[in-house]
Amino acid sequence: MRKHLAWYTKGLKNSSAIRNSINLIESQEDLINTLTEYFNLI
Repeated sequence: MRKHLAWYTKGLKNSSAIRNSINLIESQEDLINTLTEYFNLI
């Protein structure tokens, strides 16, 4: 899943920061919350 998310976010604003945080996430709930926050900001 991380590989796919990295690919989908490539080229988006601040995408390197979101990719770094995605690689540290260990639960599905945290992943959903992180992605929701990110996409609400861009």
